[in-house]
Parts: sequence; structure tokens; C-alpha cells
Amino acid sequence: MNRPFRSPRPPAEAERLREVFAEAAYDVTPSAVPLAAIEREGRRRGRRRTTAVLGAACGALLVPLAVVVLRDGAPAAPSEPSDRVKPPAASTGTASPSPSPSPSGRVRVVTPGERVQVAPGTKIWLAEDGKHWLEPGAPEAQFRSVTDGNLDLSAPGVGLQESGQQDGTSFLSGIFHGPGKPARVEVRTRAGNLNGTALTLPGNPGWGVWYALVKVPHSAAPGTTSTSVTRKVTVYDAAGGVLASQEFGP
Repeated sequence: MNRPFRSPRPPAEAERLREVFAEAAYDVTPSAVPLAAIEREGRRRGRRRTTAVLGAACGALLVPLAVVVLRDGAPAAPSEPSDRVKPPAASTGTASPSPSPSPSGRVRVVTPGERVQVAPGTKIWLAEDGKHWLEPGAPEAQFRSVTDGNLDLSAPGVGLQESGQQDGTSFLSGIFHGPGKPARVEVRTRAGNLNGTALTLPGNPGWGVWYALVKVPHSAAPGTTSTSVTRKVTVYDAAGGVLASQEFGP
């Protein structure tokens, strides 16, 4: 027959030690709990958690904004700085004045010796002694004087020189003289009427140079009996009066 199991009785030495430890525990007085320090530490940790949460939220908001900026406006490659130093332009020689272009149909005051480009390779300039011009293929500049006595500057008049260009255009020019200052030049040609350009020196020298470019169709080109493309040139003053006029062909 089986007997019930019983735990062995603790020895007397163990009971004695237990009683000694219990008496010692009753004699210990616990220190006061530092509640204020615990509260301060709790508040400090709470602020840290709040800061961390706000930083994470801001970062989450900025990431989509940065993606939108990059997709909509960001260039593929960095642009060059606007203050980059650029190399200086190459200097040009000053041995002779550079020709300046002059649009047709206007009056322009030029300085003596100032070269005006009429067409590629064709230049014209005025001096105190008269009209000078240079054309492609010419060995040297050509000249018409206003001081050699061939022009009667006391009466109105218009001169004419014509030459053909390589592209089929005719270069028409001449000296005009008369009282007053020019304001407009009208040129009648076999190809039609057009406005010419007048060049004058500063002041009121009493003379100037006119020129025009015209391309004459073959049907309107002069025959062997006539070499003039120009029919008539009239120079008007600012009031619309005729300063000088001359007919050159029918």
C-alpha cells in the first residue's frame, strides 16, 4: 500500500536563519522616494519623444515636395554660373576705318572719310574734295571731284554713275548739289521707282552723294542703243520742295 508523499521538514538551522533575516528586515528604514526628480526626468523624455515625432513628420512632408520640384523644374544638368568670366573679344585693326552699313531710303550725315558699305565689296565715302567709291574687282577707288571746276555748284544739279554687280544688281550713284539740305531721294529706273539714300557731310556744304541698288529684269534691261538704267533722280528737301532734279533717259 502506497503512502502519501510528504515534504521533508526543514531543519532547525534553516528556520533560525529565516527568523534572523526577518528581524533584520524590520529594522531597515527605507529612504524617501525622489518624486520630483522622477517627474523632471519624465517631462524631459516626453519632450524628446515630441521633438522626434515632429522631425519625422516634417521629413515625410518634405520628401514629396522635393520630388515634385525635381520633376517639374529641376534641370538635368547643373547650369553654368552667371558670373563666369568670358574671354575678351578679339580686337580689330585700326589701320583703316571699318565700313558701316547704311540702309537704303534715308539721309545720313557722315564724317569725311567714313566708309559706308553699300553692298558686299562696294563702299562709298565722302571727303572735302568730292565722292570716292570702291567696287569689287576694281584695282583702286574711283573719284568724282567737286573742286576741279567741272561742277557748277551755284546751280542745282544731279550726276550719275552706273555699274553692274556680279549678282545682276546695278549700283547707281552720283553727286547732287543745290540750296538747302536733302530729306529724300526719289530714283526712277527701268525696273520701277525706288527711294535712294543721300549722304552728306556735317554742316551745309551745298552738295552730297546719292545712291541706290536695283535689279533690272532682262525684259527691262537697256538695249545696245542705251546704257542707262536710271531715268530720273529727284532730291527733295524737308518741306517737300525739289532741291535738285535731272532726267537721264526716257
